[in-house]
Amino acid sequence: MELECVFVSSVVFRCGNSVLDFIPCERVLVELICSFFVASWTGVVKYHGPRPSMRPKQVFVANHTSMIDFIVLEQMNAFAVIMQKHPGWVGLLQSIILESVGCIWFNRSEAKDREIVARKLREHIQGVDNNPLLIFPEGTCVNNQYSVMFKKGAFELGCTVCPIAIKYNKIFVDAFWNSRKQSFTMHLLQLMTSWAVVCDVWYLEPQNLKPGETPIEFAERVRDIISVRACLKKVPWDGYLKYSRPRPEHRERKQQSFAESVLRRLEEK
Repeated sequence: MELECVFVSSVVFRCGNSVLDFIPCERVLVELICSFFVASWTGVVKYHGPRPSMRPKQVFVANHTSMIDFIVLEQMNAFAVIMQKHPGWVGLLQSIILESVGCIWFNRSEAKDREIVARKLREHIQGVDNNPLLIFPEGTCVNNQYSVMFKKGAFELGCTVCPIAIKYNKIFVDAFWNSRKQSFTMHLLQLMTSWAVVCDVWYLEPQNLKPGETPIEFAERVRDIISVRACLKKVPWDGYLKYSRPRPEHRERKQQSFAESVLRRLEEK
């Protein structure tokens, strides 16, 4: 069954370019491809709350566990997502299929991309016919047990923010993608060879910036809402910390501090 789903998905993928040129059903095509992917994992997804609608001046934000978060959400509604540009077959899929629904790509290594993406975000949310905008404000994959600090970009657009909480059940497989240890292709193979991918998705009540509230405070308030619903533990860390190592002098200060505390306890005894 899983191999059949992957085969059908690949056929649709190859035909995608010609199909998109002749029929105005890009959303349906993208939702269909994502449904094939979810079926290939034997995905069991339960959605709670009203289905997202196409309205201007709104943005959807969700906690981030894996790149499959986008697929799980996309099979129900064609979102335009903000995503890192990937190489290989994922990048090909991004260029041929996902650009048709208005997705916006960026490269973390390019500083100028931030200004370009910010401008595109503001333009996108103004369009009445544009697909709903989806952002993962953590900026990186987290293990679905914690929620790290949200980037403020999605919360300073002057629009309504619609939180989405995603919670995976680890009874059959851990859906967390550690990109430093595993390629996305191997991650998908792991999911496909598991018994099932089980998760719940909650579409939560839309939120707006309160008078006197800063974008950072707004982001923290929305993070609270998502963390409570998905039973995630909030931590005051930036998700990008996993991409960097602490400086030697910082480690030495911590080691010195620990050594002094041990010596004081020994002297007291």
